[in-house]
Amino acid sequence: MFNFSFIIIIMFLKNLQLKNFRNYNELNLNFNKDTILVVGDNGKGKTNLLESIYYVSSGSSHRTNEQVELISWGNDYAVIRAFFAGDDINGKQDEHLVELELRKDGTCRVKIDGVYYQRKADFISVLPSVIFSPDDLRIIKSGPSSRRDFLDDVLKRTEGRRNGEFFILKNHYQKVLNHRNSLIKSISGDGDSYNQKSSLSLDTWNESLLNYGCRIIEKRIKLLSDFKKDFACFINLFFPEVKAEIKYVFSWDRKISADSNFSNLRYKNSPCEFPAPEDTIGEDTALENSLINLKEKFCLKLKENLRKDLIYKTTITGPHRDDFKILINGKDIKSFGSQGQQRIAVICLKLCEVNILKEKRKTKPVLLLDDVLSELDNEKKRLLIEILKNNSFQTFITTANLDIFEKLDLGYAENFFIKENRIFQQ
Repeated sequence: MFNFSFIIIIMFLKNLQLKNFRNYNELNLNFNKDTILVVGDNGKGKTNLLESIYYVSSGSSHRTNEQVELISWGNDYAVIRAFFAGDDINGKQDEHLVELELRKDGTCRVKIDGVYYQRKADFISVLPSVIFSPDDLRIIKSGPSSRRDFLDDVLKRTEGRRNGEFFILKNHYQKVLNHRNSLIKSISGDGDSYNQKSSLSLDTWNESLLNYGCRIIEKRIKLLSDFKKDFACFINLFFPEVKAEIKYVFSWDRKISADSNFSNLRYKNSPCEFPAPEDTIGEDTALENSLINLKEKFCLKLKENLRKDLIYKTTITGPHRDDFKILINGKDIKSFGSQGQQRIAVICLKLCEVNILKEKRKTKPVLLLDDVLSELDNEKKRLLIEILKNNSFQTFITTANLDIFEKLDLGYAENFFIKENRIFQQ
């Protein structure tokens, strides 16, 4: 049913060792199958296990920005060691050993295949991963910043390293934005002290803001244009009668979305399948042409909103205020979608993320599903498992109740049980 093409490397997590990580003082697990079920009561460490896999594959946590929280109480460091193995495109064995030593002072020593990296910023991901947890519902339920963070995180991870091009681009934009906001705050009232000197300084920061901001917007819109056909297909699998759309929303006009600019995009392949390289030429040209006026529009809105900026003492126009919407039958799913539709929509976004990472990184990501199936009805569970089984992703699924898998064909899975901070296989 689904054709996840562009596979070059098939890599799996074969062994995971933890020391002083969260509630695990010592842990050593071997994984021999594509699907791994982790069963245990809530609060016993299922999420911690998935977090460690996500961390060793990405260099960051999906739960916290404070590294010290990952280290067991009373210890000065934690270690995550992972052994990845698989076959490359020529069928040759491909192996990698990744070790992260996390310290309480916030530093992290990285060793990949015996080579040390002094900075976590130099971390290069061996195998990408995608995680879904109940907290990911914030992508839909929360404000625009959660949706921007989702897009930007995917863009960063397609590059495979923490300090890649998009990461640097965002940092440059944020620095320029901070300078512009500082200048705006220095101008009294709603512009009483605005003079020629202020105007020249503002023009300088505006130009940099436009250059960096337009590149961020372009990358986000391109990502969503890559998402939208797959997203609609996944949604229709779970809800056949609905029409699903994703639209990028500009900060300067909430009624105008980028989707209207891309009506000339065409997908030559079947739904849920990536276009072949030769098929993307026309799409890239159309996308480039449709973004030609972006900088001009952005510049115009910066000037139009200057008085508001001076009143509010901040920059109200730019990608730092943009958003994207998911529409179901023309209505915003955040306001009008059911809880079930919202949950499925986030799952579909994550499946699109799997597709994008697979294409960009040329390998199949590990998929981490943290207590996802418990809130789905039996048919939705079956459909999701079918997608995963047909495409051979290595998938880790946590649950507090093994009974929810009774009617699912998961006899091929490897089962692990957590009890009293210990994990044993059955």
